[in-house]
Amino acid sequence: MKLSVLKSTTRKHFYTIAFSGLLISSSTLMAGDELVDDKVLATVNGQNVTESQLEIAAAQSKVNFKEITPVQKKLLTEALINRQLVLDEAIKANYDKTPDIAARIKALTESYIAANYLATIAKEFNIDDSAMKAYYDTSVVGNSPKEYKARHILVKTEEEAKALIKKIEGGADFSKLAKEQSTDVGSGSRGGDLGWFSEQDMVAPFSKMVATLKKGELSKTAVNSQFGWHVIILDDTRATAPPEFDAVKQNIEKVLIKEKLNQYLDDLNAQATILLK
Repeated sequence: MKLSVLKSTTRKHFYTIAFSGLLISSSTLMAGDELVDDKVLATVNGQNVTESQLEIAAAQSKVNFKEITPVQKKLLTEALINRQLVLDEAIKANYDKTPDIAARIKALTESYIAANYLATIAKEFNIDDSAMKAYYDTSVVGNSPKEYKARHILVKTEEEAKALIKKIEGGADFSKLAKEQSTDVGSGSRGGDLGWFSEQDMVAPFSKMVATLKKGELSKTAVNSQFGWHVIILDDTRATAPPEFDAVKQNIEKVLIKEKLNQYLDDLNAQATILLK
């Protein structure tokens, strides 16, 4: 059973989500990452095209700079040269001074600085094993989902389902009725047995009803789904085994870092004077 540990128990901040996107989109190569020596690869009308620019371009193009091929290097260098040529023409035309472009340049610059600074702050957080283990015990082990073992009889109408419930409550054999009347031929041939399943394995109305039943209990009302009307009896439940700590340790660390970033943003908001207009 897969178990996600990325569901933080803290309130999610819009700003955290926004910053997370910026970390990907506007700062492919973080300011803290070590760039290669700024070797000049070409000059374009007196402007240098450097190896550090090439490294950033490689990262933006999903190319591993350490494994860059001569062909990839040539193509990216040509792209940087063409970019510089177009940039020169745009500046000559004062295109960078137009209100829309200037506003976009300002927004991108601010986003890049803020995103990189936030990433630097995140690197300084010390998430030790004891904190991760505490989260694991509470939020992973403590929230291990249940699995259910149930039987059902599927019929076309609510009237048929109500009649079946009345018969079973009167002592009729559930499995026998399932074999005789269920439109779910697969489970019907097994007396309605569905085997073990999780809530996610079944349609929502079915899972919701099963979760309310006690072991051996028959549903008092029929459950409607896109398949028809279900009469359900819960046979057993069991807890699923959580993943090993080491298997989810890195994901837990990410969750705890996000929680600390949330707190950091909370503190900034509390200290600031913010007027919404």
